[in-house]
Amino acid sequence: MNRRSFFKEVARSLTETGKEVIYPLFENDIEKIERAADVLQGISWYPVDHLSLGYGEQMISGRLVCFFFDGQKAAACGKECRECHEMAQWIAYDQQLVCPGCEKSFSLREKGGSLNLAIYPVKNEQQKWWVGLPDKGVFSDA
Repeated sequence: MNRRSFFKEVARSLTETGKEVIYPLFENDIEKIERAADVLQGISWYPVDHLSLGYGEQMISGRLVCFFFDGQKAAACGKECRECHEMAQWIAYDQQLVCPGCEKSFSLREKGGSLNLAIYPVKNEQQKWWVGLPDKGVFSDA
């Protein structure tokens, strides 16, 4: 091994060692920043019961939440139409929610449509699904 290769290897090794030593210190800070962002946005995270493939509904923190799970990703939304305040109905053969009042539709698979529903963030941490719902008293989904 020549000197140039030796010094490259030493520099790479020191960089990797530095990352391994410093990462746990920053990991706590990253978690604190994520929690602060959730507080500023008015979001609280709630655990989700078992998600089965396809469409499902669960009552979480007093809200009816609709889920669509494809085996890897999950999408969540409220069930109340924000315009006419009717409860949207799941149409299985179209795989979309339809409002009986204004006849607009929303596809959870494509996460889009003309129906205006509250969309909730979903995350998978420690092999458990979580849904982020607005805190009570915070009208971020109004």
